[in-house]
Order: sequence, then C-alpha cells, then structure tokens
Amino acid sequence: MSIYSDVTLIVVCFKSEELIKSNLKELKKFKTIIVDNSNSKETSNLVKDVPNIEYIKTNKNIGYGMANNLGVKNAKTPYIMIINPDVVVDSDSIRLLYEKYLDYKNVGIVAPSLYDTNNKRRSNGSISRLKKNKSKNLNVQNLAEGDTCYDFVVGCSLFMSRDFFIKIGGFDKDFFMYFEDNEICDRVHKFNKTVIEISSSKMIHMEGMSSEKNFLSNCKLSIIHKISEFIYLDKNLNKFNVYKNLTIQLIDYIQRMIFSFITFKFKNSLKNL
Repeated sequence: MSIYSDVTLIVVCFKSEELIKSNLKELKKFKTIIVDNSNSKETSNLVKDVPNIEYIKTNKNIGYGMANNLGVKNAKTPYIMIINPDVVVDSDSIRLLYEKYLDYKNVGIVAPSLYDTNNKRRSNGSISRLKKNKSKNLNVQNLAEGDTCYDFVVGCSLFMSRDFFIKIGGFDKDFFMYFEDNEICDRVHKFNKTVIEISSSKMIHMEGMSSEKNFLSNCKLSIIHKISEFIYLDKNLNKFNVYKNLTIQLIDYIQRMIFSFITFKFKNSLKNL
C-alpha cells in the first residue's frame, strides 16, 4: 500500500500552466489527472511526455465541480485527492491524509491544514455557511489544535475514497464554481460520515492564483460567487430566509457602492454595483 499506487491527484485548471509547472516535480510522482477547462495549449505541452499524468481537455469551461467529477470518473485508484493548482503539492502531507483516512472510522473527507505563502495558518472553513447565517457571533476563524471534525472544509484540497465520492454523487452540477465544497460536505454528513481537518498535514494555498485575474474577471467571479451562494441558500433555507439574506446583502452592497463613490474609489464602486 502506497500513496503513489493508491491515490490519484485530480487537478482542475484554467490557464494555470505556471502553477502546474511549479508543482510538476511532485505531480510526476503520483497518478495524476489534469482536467483543463481553458483553451490554453501550454499545460498540455508541459505534461504530454509524463507517463503518470493523464491530461483531459474539456470542450468548454464546464466549471470546477463538473471538471472534478470528470477527473474522478477517469481515476482507477481507490482514493482520490482533489487539489487546486494553487496548492503546493506536498507528498508527506498527502501521506498523512492517506494514513489518517485509513485509521479513522466513519470518515468521509479528510483535509490538510492550510497556510498562506508567509507560512501563516488560515481558516479551512470549519463552520458551515448555514450556521454562520443563523448566528453572527460564531468565531469563524477558529483554528483547531489537533485533528478536528468540521462542518465543512475548503474545496481546494480534499482527500477521500473514490467509491464514496461516486456514491454520494460527486459535486452538485448546479454549482459552476464556489459553494460546491459547502454542499458536498453537507451531503457527507447526511451519509453519517465525518469531515476532518488533519492539522499535522500542512499545505500552502496561494489563494486566488489558480488563473490570471484582472478587474473584469474579478467582477465576473464575484457575480458567480453570489449566484452560487443564492443556489446554496435556496437549497437549504425557506424562501423567506433566502430573500431576507439577499435583501440584507443588497443594502450592504448599495452602502459600499455609495461610500466608494464619494471617496473616489470608482473601481470599487463599480465592482459593488
């Protein structure tokens, strides 16, 4: 039993050739499936001669969740590790996840503790979006010591059994990007399984660097984020609470838009609009 024979890394990318290149030395060690949602040829050229790496090019950008589902469908190993291109691949940390997954009973997902590029630990989710919605007093930045059961973990790095991922239906096709991690963790709990952060497994997440961004793309991502949030809330709350939440957010955005405008921060004002 070995991580190199039992685990397939699933990497969904969108014009992420530089990040793939920086991780290539580690990716070569594993059975790896790269699903490319972009029309870039650079990633394909990087990995075409690497026997352990299977490259899948989608006809169009099918979104984060659906691309991961496609990657998992093509995996042949008993375990999969969904990992974003902006996460620094670390074999020792993956080995810890693998060992802990085998050790713990009734586990659905294990995930590493996350650090930024300055080696500062950052939140890995922990508290569900639904609980945050009900109470504003929850400490959402609580960083646990030791292995800890969470409501959900950030979808940038998830380790689980391939069969279990398929059994629960993979990522929900209704989410193009964002909130699919919240939703799949909810389903893990509905199957009476746990979601655990393994604190000794440490990975650097260069958040927001998966693809090149500019003002327009940031605006587009913000819109996609809000659409996904609405879909998620609509699946889990009654209509009154969904529209109450949207109304509060609308008022907040209008206030921010006006404040940015009167302080001459026109880009921020336009983004909030």
